[in-house]
Amino acid sequence: MYATAVVAARVAFEDGANTATVVSLRCLFAALAIGIAIRVREGLSGRRGATTARERWIFLGLGVVFALNVYAFYRAVELLKVPLAILTFYVYPLMTGGFSAFAGLDRFNPRTIVFALLSLAGLGLATGASPEVVDPVGIALALGSGAVIAFLLVVTTRYLNHVDAQRRTFWMMVSTSAVLVLATLGTGAAVAPASPKGWWAIAVVCALYAIGLVSLFTSASRIGPLRTALMMNLEPVIAIALSMLVLGQGLSGLQFAGGALVIAGVVGAQLAKAPARI
Repeated sequence: MYATAVVAARVAFEDGANTATVVSLRCLFAALAIGIAIRVREGLSGRRGATTARERWIFLGLGVVFALNVYAFYRAVELLKVPLAILTFYVYPLMTGGFSAFAGLDRFNPRTIVFALLSLAGLGLATGASPEVVDPVGIALALGSGAVIAFLLVVTTRYLNHVDAQRRTFWMMVSTSAVLVLATLGTGAAVAPASPKGWWAIAVVCALYAIGLVSLFTSASRIGPLRTALMMNLEPVIAIALSMLVLGQGLSGLQFAGGALVIAGVVGAQLAKAPARI
């Protein structure tokens, strides 16, 4: 979902829309769509879930943090070459492992760390990252963005796992979308696409982002934040493949080799974390 949304966003950008517009609309739609989905689900089941006022305030606060993550990542993309920004951001599975071990969710597993490093090295090849020109501010922003994602995955899993994933995501998206929309409108940064093609692309981004976001937190609840973060290493590889099919952007031999390493690293990390057979 995330990888396809990246390609759709690129289509919207080529049609004249900008990052602030696409990101604000996707988060606003996610909040509305998830809120409606919760109502429909509760109406069909006849049961209503509940969150305490304290939990809602915590999720709203985490949503503001998530908005800062969105800004930091896209600002890093402006300051760095896109492949380098992506590579730097995707250090976050390693950060997730450290945070997860510190929070008592996982133990440090040397084999998992080795496979995570292998996956990260493969990601460097797959994205064609090249540290020819390095802006230290851009590097710091990309690392900060990755740290925020790792922090959110671990915190919500460790302390708020009892709250339904949809409800968690909804309250976070309420404050995230509010911050982004107000910032976009307040700075006059909103730019609409030039044709219906761009609007359709934004609609695809919104729909896929909402589904992917709920899936992300559901995954963290079911298989843990570290495994979830490691699986997310597949996102840029899939995005590159879709770019080749949809946008006509080809892959080099090294990029294909990098994609293979990413998949090998993810599968190896999963096997390293698998419980022993009795």
